[in-house]
Amino acid sequence: MATITGGMNSVSDEMLEAMNITREFLDHRDIEKEQMDAIAPDIGSQAPDFIAERLTLEGERNNSTIKFSNLFNRPVGLIFGSYTCPIFRGQLKRYEEIHQSLKSQINFLCVYILEAHPEDGWRVPHNWEKNICITTPQNMDDRATLARRCIVEEGLTISIVLDTMENDLLKLYAGSPERLYAIATGGLVAHKSSIGPFDDDDVEAWSDKLKALA
Repeated sequence: MATITGGMNSVSDEMLEAMNITREFLDHRDIEKEQMDAIAPDIGSQAPDFIAERLTLEGERNNSTIKFSNLFNRPVGLIFGSYTCPIFRGQLKRYEEIHQSLKSQINFLCVYILEAHPEDGWRVPHNWEKNICITTPQNMDDRATLARRCIVEEGLTISIVLDTMENDLLKLYAGSPERLYAIATGGLVAHKSSIGPFDDDDVEAWSDKLKALA
């Protein structure tokens, strides 16, 4: 299967069709990112609070919820992503390393959001090569099943909460397709990455900020 090189602007019409997107979609995606980012909390502002369903350590649903502000007794490492985002999936092991090194000082939380690259949406070659062919979840059980793969297949021990099917948390933090925040004790935003996809330097900048807050 072919891979994407040279940037999305050089992608052929044939590849666009295979990925289930149009050139017009690509032309507007950066504008949509800017519009979404405009509503994201700024550094120095209070992190928006929310209540979300929390999976067990085994990735099961048990009607448990968490109030985000209850984590503000310590700094918080906040992660947004979904399994069909190849970059997010590839960085899970690094997130886990950071978690293991700082979990005694930092509260970590991963928000599982809308799939970035489902088969019925924007398909990507990286997923085809891994035989990851996932359709958009239609309910919370479906979303939980995919979130569980981060735990079972990738070894993630960071607590995972599920975004709503209306994508409320994604919108609240402009977290699509993936994003990292560092929240200081008390709830002020101390760091936010760019909207994904982003490179490993962004992950290390997030890690460095969490170390500074610890």
